[in-house]
Amino acid sequence: MRIFIDFVLRNRMLVMIAVMLTAALGVLAWTRLPIDAFPDVTNQQVMVLTEAEGLGPEDVERQVTIPVETVMGGLPDVKLVRSLSKSGLSQVVVVFDDAVDTYFARQLVVERLQMAREQLPPGVEPELGPISTGLGEILQYTLRGNGHSLMELRTMQDWIIAPRLRAIAGVNEVNSFGGEVRQVEVAVRPEALLAYDIALAEVSAALAANNANTGGGFVAQGWEQENIRSVGLFEDLQDVRDVVLRAEDGTAVSIADVADVSIGRVTRLGAVSRDGEGEVVAGMVIMLKGENSKEVVERVKAALPSIESSLPEGVAIDLYYDRTDLVRAVTGTVSKALLQGGVFVILVLLLVIGNLRGALVAALSLPITALVTFLMMGAAGLTANLMTLGGLAVAIGMVVDGAIVITENISRHWAEARGREKLTLIADAVREVGRPIVFSILIIVIVFLPLLTLEGMEGKMFRPLALTLIFAMLGSLVVAMIAVPAAMSFLLRGKGSEEKETRLLIWMRDGYLRLLDLAMRRRKVTLTVALLMLVAVLAFVPRLGTEFLPELDEGAIAINVVRLPNASLDGSVRTSSFMEQRVLAFPEVKTAVSKTGRAEISEDPMGPEQTDLLIMLHPEREWTTGRDKAELVEALQADLAAVPGQRLAFSQPIALRVNELISGVKSDLAVKVFGPDIESLKGYADRVASTLRGLEGAEDVSVEQVSGFSQLDIVPDRRAIARHQIGVADIGEIVETALGGTVATEIVDGQTRYGVQVRYPESARNSEEAILDILLPTPSGARVPLGQVAELRRVEGPAQVSRENGMRRVVVETNVRGRDLGGFVADAQTALADITAELPAGYWLEYGGTFANQQRAMARLSVVVPLSILLIFLMLFSSLRSLGAAGLVLVNLPFALIGGVLAMLIFRINLNVPATVGFIALFGTAVQNDMVLVTFIEQLRAEGMAIGDAVRTACRLRFRALLMTALTTVLGLLPMLYAMGPGAEIQRPLAVVVIGGLISATALTMLLLPAIYELAHGRRDV
Repeated sequence: MRIFIDFVLRNRMLVMIAVMLTAALGVLAWTRLPIDAFPDVTNQQVMVLTEAEGLGPEDVERQVTIPVETVMGGLPDVKLVRSLSKSGLSQVVVVFDDAVDTYFARQLVVERLQMAREQLPPGVEPELGPISTGLGEILQYTLRGNGHSLMELRTMQDWIIAPRLRAIAGVNEVNSFGGEVRQVEVAVRPEALLAYDIALAEVSAALAANNANTGGGFVAQGWEQENIRSVGLFEDLQDVRDVVLRAEDGTAVSIADVADVSIGRVTRLGAVSRDGEGEVVAGMVIMLKGENSKEVVERVKAALPSIESSLPEGVAIDLYYDRTDLVRAVTGTVSKALLQGGVFVILVLLLVIGNLRGALVAALSLPITALVTFLMMGAAGLTANLMTLGGLAVAIGMVVDGAIVITENISRHWAEARGREKLTLIADAVREVGRPIVFSILIIVIVFLPLLTLEGMEGKMFRPLALTLIFAMLGSLVVAMIAVPAAMSFLLRGKGSEEKETRLLIWMRDGYLRLLDLAMRRRKVTLTVALLMLVAVLAFVPRLGTEFLPELDEGAIAINVVRLPNASLDGSVRTSSFMEQRVLAFPEVKTAVSKTGRAEISEDPMGPEQTDLLIMLHPEREWTTGRDKAELVEALQADLAAVPGQRLAFSQPIALRVNELISGVKSDLAVKVFGPDIESLKGYADRVASTLRGLEGAEDVSVEQVSGFSQLDIVPDRRAIARHQIGVADIGEIVETALGGTVATEIVDGQTRYGVQVRYPESARNSEEAILDILLPTPSGARVPLGQVAELRRVEGPAQVSRENGMRRVVVETNVRGRDLGGFVADAQTALADITAELPAGYWLEYGGTFANQQRAMARLSVVVPLSILLIFLMLFSSLRSLGAAGLVLVNLPFALIGGVLAMLIFRINLNVPATVGFIALFGTAVQNDMVLVTFIEQLRAEGMAIGDAVRTACRLRFRALLMTALTTVLGLLPMLYAMGPGAEIQRPLAVVVIGGLISATALTMLLLPAIYELAHGRRDV
């Protein structure tokens, strides 16, 4: 170290130039850091979506979902395969290990899908969902236009707006929702088919065969050539009507003779309404995974005026959800806390350090360290978000500790200089404290390394925080050991007696020394009192609630509304509009948008009985009602409960989406009932739900709707169809076309495309009698009514079938409010013990949702915390080179728990991941101060000083440094205690633990540690 310090001081001008250059690069790195609200916690997954029109949920499961699931078995690094089968749609989600590359995972799935295609029904084609995450929907808007129909607005969305937005860098997809998709309807008249002896299949075949352009090469004429093509594409409805089906004896039978051709709409699977004013068309901009949301949103918003100018007059794009609002709110919250903490730290330095120049050097080390941190964040590919900036905010008081100790020691030596050469004096002062500073900072770095092993959602949240804090501490070490000595060498002037202690410092130190004398005289009493305090506080630990993470306030509310399975889309939309009107009566609400059913890209495959109601709020500072958000949720819940026939589950937009993607559920706790039979699962699930409703804290309890799906089954009489030489496939084909409709071809109009659907008119398919009267062609040329070869059965089947790892499941969901999640689950497990014991072979219960994240995180942290303590001990032994001294420092760690636990009890903080991370940070910080004190005591003893004198001298001379390091850390975190706004909830538990623990740890370091040291070493020193 001597050579290193001498080199720094000999080249101090070069060092200062390097510091200024590094600071400039840090400013540049900050301007280029991507900014987001918080890290993306979505797991690595590939979604397979398969449309299977006309198939019921059980048919979709058997014919589509199970074949796709089966081929996904055995894929490398797959952690989970889950699926959902609904009427006409299969969704299979393949969850990979987070280390797997996104594109490699998709390639594996695509290869396996080739195997599954052979087992799927004809015409059923699986597709991969977009490369996006739970944070992917960065911008949402609605289209409004006076005098324009929903069909016209949807056409503009699909063929003008969406294509231009997809071309923007960083945009992966634009999902269209609501409105009416244009389609040409060929309503075939059954009696006309019978009159002309034409089969329904001939109509579809003729339309497909008569809608094409073909190339004929070219003709060369001298120096020129001309291309040849046959023009046969449909240009308008008349072209469709003129398609010839049959021509005999000069008489042609066309489509117009057997069908009515008109503009219609595709059967709607979803709708959007807004502000109680009826239906609108919505668009959702989905960001490519890994992109910078702030930059992508800015690009999209910059393109909107140009796109809007190309729309017909009166049509406007009205944004209602903008991710940058949340980004600004979250980063604003943590940045404000960061800046305020920095100001507090600088003020403490200026007030407590008597040497103004030394105080300025220590204060300037703070922004320089931050800039160095930004450089390392940029190199590591981190974004500036709640967790990374939060990590810097946590470190803001600790990063000046090294600079404080060095400047304080240089100032003390300078005050006692007595003619010594300045550079030699500075080198000696730095060497005196250099080793404990290096090791104490490295201890904090190493203690956070185990956090990098966290998995899942907690890993994605807290690894960035740990990395940023590690970068900050390493940067502070570089600044303290290089920049601070060089800067002090320029600033120190005179003969060396500039040290002037403030009256406040003298008063505090005198009071401390009196307390220290008392503690040293009554060493055993001091230790006994400390032990009793520790035991008393630990007795309260079981009273601490447990949870995964505090709920992050997104500044918006999302309500998942579930109605009876047979609810129609139109009826659901009307109910949703009514709910929007009631919601808008609350002054805190800015706008309300309801999404009913599913969108074009069915990432969230809801049925018409389900609605996601998004409530966008005014900034909380503008609220005049005196309510907070929790009280607003309660008021909304009470008001909307008056709307009959629906269940409400309150959440937030991103939380709702992320929970759905990660675990397939949308609530805090999911009790999953597994087994083979749907009806049995439903029965057990109902009993589970009934039990949960009786528990304190249970809110929004709901059972996955797996029954109540009414359907008409057309069951062939196999003997009858055999007599008429009709196959089951023949019945299925004509029923599919006549009732469901078949898209025979497409009309291309410029860049727009819309299907040509062949179907019976509504009068021929809207009753059981009409269905039974459908005529089936036979090989003999006769026509047989469907009723003669089949019967109609009205049955009730499952509304959806959910599966996980190859087994059916039914989920009971509940949110927990007013108590901790861990305590609620413990009560739930006890209450459900009887049901669990009654389950037959092949049936079992599992707990999921946020609770599963909590269990995984706490299991990993139960290893991480002891590992951190072990690493602390190894570093202490390496530095102090004595098992006794290392153990002595480590003994003080349990006493740091006193303040941390008390602070949690006072602030009513549950034991969660942030609080546990706070204890890790607390241990590292507490050891830092202990090590500085013990190292100095050992140094004084090595110089021949008696143990009692060495302890008191070390405490007196290191009082200012210990006081300032504790004060700077506490005050640096203080703004996180009272911070308001999105993001504050995640950081507050960590700040509470560190502040409370550091107060007790510092007091015990300065009183208990000297007493224990003298008690442990006194006899040997006699």
